[in-house]
Amino acid sequence: MSQESENLEQKQEKDKESIESFYVKMPDMPQVGSAEATQAEQQLLAHLKSRGPRAETLKPLVVFYSRVGQQERAYQYLKMWMKYTKNRDELAESLMMSGQLAEQVGQPEPAISFYREALLQHSEDYKINYYIHNNLAYCLNTQGEPEKAIKHCDAAIKLDPSRANAFKNLGVSLSGLGKYAEAANMWLKATHVDVSDSRALDQLEKLVAKQREAIVPDIPDIDDKLKACRRAVESAKTGRFADWARGLTLN
Repeated sequence: MSQESENLEQKQEKDKESIESFYVKMPDMPQVGSAEATQAEQQLLAHLKSRGPRAETLKPLVVFYSRVGQQERAYQYLKMWMKYTKNRDELAESLMMSGQLAEQVGQPEPAISFYREALLQHSEDYKINYYIHNNLAYCLNTQGEPEKAIKHCDAAIKLDPSRANAFKNLGVSLSGLGKYAEAANMWLKATHVDVSDSRALDQLEKLVAKQREAIVPDIPDIDDKLKACRRAVESAKTGRFADWARGLTLN
């Protein structure tokens, strides 16, 4: 393996490990209303006061308030960040985070607007762009617009095929269009990419149960693939990865 390839793999692995809520690595969130939560809030506010409004002081506050169920307050700090930043990557990320907050309170239409505005910032950060496209696709699927969602899934996959999210959402889009075999392949792919996440497998099992006749002509060994996925997911739960890849054959 070349040094460049090794560095790229290390970078992607580091990116995956750092994906916490809104890309901010934080300790386990204290229970809402607890003394620990109050202390954490005071520390974050003191940091903002001493350092001023910038990404490193505002983003942790957004994460904190979103994770303790105070989305409106989180959005106030996002608006402050958008007001002060001159960086288009930061603006794109803050708009993306606004979309995530809208999703959290069950408002997919405003979320879609935020994500579309985020795309207009033309961020050069592939990770931000990945999640803007992916999250926009998710919202479009929930709104019954799978055709529009597909192009955003494709864009996200092109940006980073090592993440499972967009494959999962593409499966939802294809299933919504009645392309069941293609949807099955996307959920197989999503399981292969991230075997620690069983959601794609759950979707796949439900789809096969309902649409077996439509899937089998294109994927005649679908039952074998399902078994391999189940073994993979179970192995991931126990930390045993040695043999799952050999049993998981993908088209």
